[in-house]
Amino acid sequence: MQTHQILSGLLAAATILVSSASQADDLPADTNGRFTQARSRTFRTFDTRTQQTWQGPYFFLQLADTQYGMFTGNKGFEKEVALSQQAVEHINRLRPRYVIVCGDLTNASPEHARYGAQVQQYKQDFSAIHDDIPLVCVCGNHDVGNRPTAKSIATYNHNFGDDYFGFWVGGVCNVVLNSSVLKDPTGAPEVLDAQQKWLDQQLAAAREAQAKHIFLFQHHPLFLTKEDEPDQYFNIPLVRRTPLLEQLKQADVRAVFAGHYHRNAYGRAGAMEMVTTGPVGRPLGKDPSGFRIVTVHETSIQHQYYGMDDVPEKINLTETPNAP
Repeated sequence: MQTHQILSGLLAAATILVSSASQADDLPADTNGRFTQARSRTFRTFDTRTQQTWQGPYFFLQLADTQYGMFTGNKGFEKEVALSQQAVEHINRLRPRYVIVCGDLTNASPEHARYGAQVQQYKQDFSAIHDDIPLVCVCGNHDVGNRPTAKSIATYNHNFGDDYFGFWVGGVCNVVLNSSVLKDPTGAPEVLDAQQKWLDQQLAAAREAQAKHIFLFQHHPLFLTKEDEPDQYFNIPLVRRTPLLEQLKQADVRAVFAGHYHRNAYGRAGAMEMVTTGPVGRPLGKDPSGFRIVTVHETSIQHQYYGMDDVPEKINLTETPNAP
C-alpha cells in the first residue's frame, strides 16, 4: 500500500512536470532579448542620458493590431503572416528610428490554447526586422485580456517585457501605458494605481528635462473624435478618461497614439492630438491594412497612414507629409 502511494505520487509529480514543460513550449522565451527590452519601466535599447538631447529630425512607424488569428477566429493566421511580412519589408527599406506596435499582437488571449502558437509566429515574423531598428511592443486587450489580472499581465511580461514603461529618443519623451487596466481595472486595481503613480513621475521628469515633445502610446484610444464623447467599446470610460486627459494637457503632451479601432480616427483635446491608427491585420472599416509614418521635428510633428500597397519608397525629412 505504501509503495503504491509512493508510485502514485511520483506519477502525479511527473504529470505536473510534463504539463509545465508543455506550457513553457506554448509560451516561447525571448532567447535573444529582442522582444523583452522593456524592463525596469524603461526600454533598454535607448540610453536615457544620451537620448534626452535633441539630435535632429527623425521618423518612426506606428503599427497596431497585427492580431494573428483574427481573420479565421484563431483557426489559422496565414493572412496575418502575409501582411506582417509585408510590413517588415517596408520597415527594413524605410529604416525608421524605431517601430512601435500598439497592442493586440495576437488574437488569442493568454488563457487560450492558440496563444502560444500566435506569439511564436509574431516573434518569427518580426525577428526579420533589421537588428539596428528597435521594435517596441505595447500590450492590448487581447494580449492581457479584457479584464486583465496579475496572471495575464505576467504572461505578457514573460513574452514581451513590461506592460508600461518610458523611453527617450532624440530629446523626445515617450510614455507607454497599459490601457487595458484603464478600460477595466477590476481584475488588477493595484496595477492601475502603480501605473498612475509612475505616470505622475514620468510626466514631471519630462517637463523638468525640457522634452521637445511628449508622446503617449497605448492600445485603446482615450477617445475617437471628441474628448467628452460617450463611453463605448472603443474608448476609455469617462470616469478615468477625464482626469487623465486633464493631466496630459497640463503636462503639454503632444500626441497620444493608439490602435484597437481597426480603422483610423482623429481628434483633439486642446492642443493634444488623439491619433488612432488602423490595423496591420484585419480591417473593420474602409481603411486598408497598413501603418502610420510619424516624422518628428524640433517644434512640430506630422503623420500619415498608408495602406500596405501605398507606402512610399523612402522618407524625406525635409518634406512635410500630407495632413493626417
